[in-house]
Amino acid sequence: MFSITQEIDCYITCITGSDLLPLIGIQAFLALLLFTFYLKARKPVLRISSFIAAQLFMISVIGTIVSAMQCSQMLTIEIYTAYVILSTVIIMLLPRVYYKILIRRHGAQPITDIMDWPQAFVNNLTEGAKVYYYDSAVPGAFASGKSIFLSLGMLELMDDSELKAVLAHEVWHIRHNNKTPVLRQLSLMTFTKNHSEDELEVLADVFAGKIVSETAVESARAKLE
Repeated sequence: MFSITQEIDCYITCITGSDLLPLIGIQAFLALLLFTFYLKARKPVLRISSFIAAQLFMISVIGTIVSAMQCSQMLTIEIYTAYVILSTVIIMLLPRVYYKILIRRHGAQPITDIMDWPQAFVNNLTEGAKVYYYDSAVPGAFASGKSIFLSLGMLELMDDSELKAVLAHEVWHIRHNNKTPVLRQLSLMTFTKNHSEDELEVLADVFAGKIVSETAVESARAKLE
């Protein structure tokens, strides 16, 4: 029975010395390309299809590697099993639990601990969203998952109408999470001073303008300069 070290040596020798190495490289590249597309895709159907296609290409990679193996195939199977488990857990769960990481990182607390109306305002626009505040003098507002985070600096800087505009902007992101690329969700949808040409930011501003007013949106951005 091979030790893990011997199996790894066999693994490397068999693959690098195989005529199938170029095919393995192409298959792995296509799998990576499809996975990258999954991370950037906006439409749910494209996310699902690209993820499934990436996994299928990975299966083909493993199948080709198994064909190239001349000593043991167990390591290949173990590696793919670990890949399937880890990739599925990360891809499916991370966007859903990332807000919990942010709560811990920022020491965020429910906004209702200090004021009630922001949560009530958000409740009227969408279901299940929670508003949090965190201790920072730097004005900041961003959304992750179904959570909105506001810094104390933002709360102190904005008047009620401006803060409503900021909240409405972030609510739009929450309501359209399924259209937001995974990488964008993890990088946070942040309200900044610049009126971004990004389509999602423009649509969020339009929504906030309709819910509150365009003047409030522009005034909120102006205060961040």
